[in-house]
Amino acid sequence: MKTVSKYWWLTLVRGLVLILLAVMVFKHPVGALVGVAMYLSISLLFVGITQIFMAIATKQTQDNWGWTLTVGLIDVFIAFILLSNPAVTAATLPFVVGFWLIVAGVMNFVNAFQDKKEGLAYWWLGLVGGVLMILIGFKLTNNLLVGTMAITSWIGIGLLLAGIINIAVAFGLKSLK
Repeated sequence: MKTVSKYWWLTLVRGLVLILLAVMVFKHPVGALVGVAMYLSISLLFVGITQIFMAIATKQTQDNWGWTLTVGLIDVFIAFILLSNPAVTAATLPFVVGFWLIVAGVMNFVNAFQDKKEGLAYWWLGLVGGVLMILIGFKLTNNLLVGTMAITSWIGIGLLLAGIINIAVAFGLKSLK
């Protein structure tokens, strides 16, 4: 801990940068949305690829491996569409995120019954999570302006909170000297 407290100022700098990013998100929500669109597109591509590999690897032991494969292929397909035009992706991001949440929610819902069949005690979490994801997805797809504002607002709020927490931790580390 002594070594970490010696470099407390790095945590302070990280906190200040996070707050600066939050200000930039609030000041330029469209630019932030384009950045998020690219990040989500790349993430969705990675998720889709891992789902495809998981489906193929578990097809001998899982009854619903075809659903996992289908969702993985859909994720990869959507990711390629999103990566092909970042500006359009940013403009349609609430719809895309909403649709993705609906598909993932259905997948969680379906997998919850497989988990129950296998005797897992927490199967109901997938059921509840799936329903919530579907509801949030429908909300985002039905009002794109609200969805856009919600996405950028939550990003800005998250960055701001992370910055404040980092600054508080930095001063806590400084006081350890």
